[in-house]
Amino acid sequence: MTPEEIKKKTIELRKSLSDFKKTGRITECFCHDKANCKGDIKQSHSIQRNGRLSIIEGDVNGNKVIYTFTETEFDESHYCKSLKPIGKGVASTFFGFCDYHDTTLFSPIENFPFDNSDKHCFLHSYRAFAHSYHRKKEELKANKTNSEYTKIIPKHVLASMIAGAEISVVEGEVVKAELDALLDAQQYDGLDYFTYVLPKKFPIACSSQISPYFSYKGTPMNNHLDPSIPYSHIMLTILPDNNQTIIILACFPDDEKGVLFLNELNNLSPLPLEKAISSILISCAENTFFAPALWDKLGVDGQRQLCDELERAASFEYVPTSFTHSKINFFDDRFSAARLGL
Repeated sequence: MTPEEIKKKTIELRKSLSDFKKTGRITECFCHDKANCKGDIKQSHSIQRNGRLSIIEGDVNGNKVIYTFTETEFDESHYCKSLKPIGKGVASTFFGFCDYHDTTLFSPIENFPFDNSDKHCFLHSYRAFAHSYHRKKEELKANKTNSEYTKIIPKHVLASMIAGAEISVVEGEVVKAELDALLDAQQYDGLDYFTYVLPKKFPIACSSQISPYFSYKGTPMNNHLDPSIPYSHIMLTILPDNNQTIIILACFPDDEKGVLFLNELNNLSPLPLEKAISSILISCAENTFFAPALWDKLGVDGQRQLCDELERAASFEYVPTSFTHSKINFFDDRFSAARLGL
């Protein structure tokens, strides 16, 4: 396909995205402790609504909103012409926990300050995985359902998408079981963590499992469809917090490439690390949110740059050949909450 044909197809997919979301909807509690499920399966927030999301909320045309990478405006020239704001009430939500487990399980990180303990890092990582695993199951369901969305996708591409999602779901079931076992045993040190705390507040947040194609130095990771080669399941959490910003990456200690990924980042000095995290957010992390003031501060050129990078990452035929470096650093001092007046 020519670049023009790819762009046209991608825009058609974007237009049918609501159909994709509707056919893929799954409502179930992620927690394995089903005997104690109580209340409805609720729209759980993977990022705290009245804490973290309130920090990045801002005014646009008289409404309190935030921005996310997945809500875009488009036209015949651009899959991502611009970003459009959403309310924090729907941001980061998924029908993934019953009322009881959503309330009790995450109380230590919802109701107490971050203390950089293994327990806090585990619960944030557990919730990041739960969100992404739930979305992957919805993606698989939607791709297997006849809809306007699946009719647009070339059959060979759809088959590849289904195969990839099936591998992710099967492996995700194994990861879920391992996380549940660690949770039951309160073995919060059962994951390897890399935490990085910036001494400034930046109005950006993320809770996601990531599947990078390459490590920072170029080691291939998750760019295969061979079920005998396990994926690296890396969990990423970014939290604006009072006068600091918390970044948590986690993986299993037996995930060699995941550990390599964390170690390579850990060995970077602050500026390259902050640029690398920004690149990861754009290239392979879902469920990311940021303040309208940051969007405004990007300016016309920066907004176009971000949209172009998001458009490239979203193309169903784009496969990177190395670690993807963004031209945007969300942790540049000009984007700090203090500089933005937040």
